[in-house]
Amino acid sequence: MALTLFLALSGCKSDARKVNISTIYTGPKTVVREIPETHKIHRYTTHEEVTKRLDPMVVMVSKNDNTLAFRIQGNISSGGLRMNQIRKIRFEKGKRTGNTLTLKYYVEIKKRPGKESADVAGYNYTKDEICKIPDDVKIIKIELYEDQIGEPSGLHPKLIARQTFNFFAKI
Repeated sequence: MALTLFLALSGCKSDARKVNISTIYTGPKTVVREIPETHKIHRYTTHEEVTKRLDPMVVMVSKNDNTLAFRIQGNISSGGLRMNQIRKIRFEKGKRTGNTLTLKYYVEIKKRPGKESADVAGYNYTKDEICKIPDDVKIIKIELYEDQIGEPSGLHPKLIARQTFNFFAKI
């Protein structure tokens, strides 16, 4: 059983690609408000996001005989004096209980000194993974965590997405 777990976990590897990161841009937006007490019109400029944020999730791309291909995606905020950077998405050995295998992925976020551009609100990330599934595994649970590196709040990574894939044969 230990050998099967080792083979299952060593079979999960990154596709030849690394983490794909794209910037979430903002653009200026003029807002017009009337002040009720004086009935004067007040105009000011604010920023609104132009780029769509990706929702944190795990999506199955394909399932072949004993191979599962899936995509991990999400976003982080970074703007003003809070400059955040994605270091990597790390795979940590999961646990196996009966015919269920749990895989854990951690998005490592590093706070950097500096100032972000006014047009940047954060970053989207995606990563494609391929995992070989042993024959006796019928349920795969994939969990995605955010891990703040070097922060006191980083002691306990935050669960941001969980997906369960059930591969029981239907008769």
